[in-house]
Amino acid sequence: MRVIDTGELNAQLPESVVCLGYFDGVHRGHMALIETAREIARREGLLVCVHALDRSPAQALHPERQVPQLTMLEDKIRIFDEARVDVLAITPFDDRVRHLPGRVFFEEILRDRLNARAIVVGDDHRFGYRGDTGSAELRRMCEHAGVALTVVPRVTLADGSVISSSAIRAAIGQGDLQRAQEMLGRVPDEGMIRRCTGGQREAGQTV
Repeated sequence: MRVIDTGELNAQLPESVVCLGYFDGVHRGHMALIETAREIARREGLLVCVHALDRSPAQALHPERQVPQLTMLEDKIRIFDEARVDVLAITPFDDRVRHLPGRVFFEEILRDRLNARAIVVGDDHRFGYRGDTGSAELRRMCEHAGVALTVVPRVTLADGSVISSSAIRAAIGQGDLQRAQEMLGRVPDEGMIRRCTGGQREAGQTV
């Protein structure tokens, strides 16, 4: 798998299907995006590209909230590689990117640099300055640019609970590691547990 910084990309990528998200946790909901992208890539002869920011916008904009990061970059790289992603494209969430309208982000990064011929997003994903672009706005941009868009419904547990990074943090914080594992699709590692509990629990411990 190739890892690139979109700000340093000198040449346009080959045509790709791009998954959008921050991918904290790289949980079962995120994997549903990647599986969908792989299916499109096989059918259309495209690269599978995951696009992520180098840090959580929420953490960057509201550092006082101290939201623990579930998955560190080196772990994301390993998981994406195991998931047969071709390219991991990382955009630094600097002041310029922070203020980019969704339309400009779509044109400059997704269309022009990553050469997206198809895009896959979750139904709750938003991007652009102050979250100005959701799936409805993105669909209009894609239709105008001739880019296919697939919106993947949220993945839930058997009890109907939506799988999300915040739900995983809550489960780990409450000591319910089995529930966290069900949402992640893998056993939470010790680093993830320490970050979510302030070091009060280790892997394998329950409350």
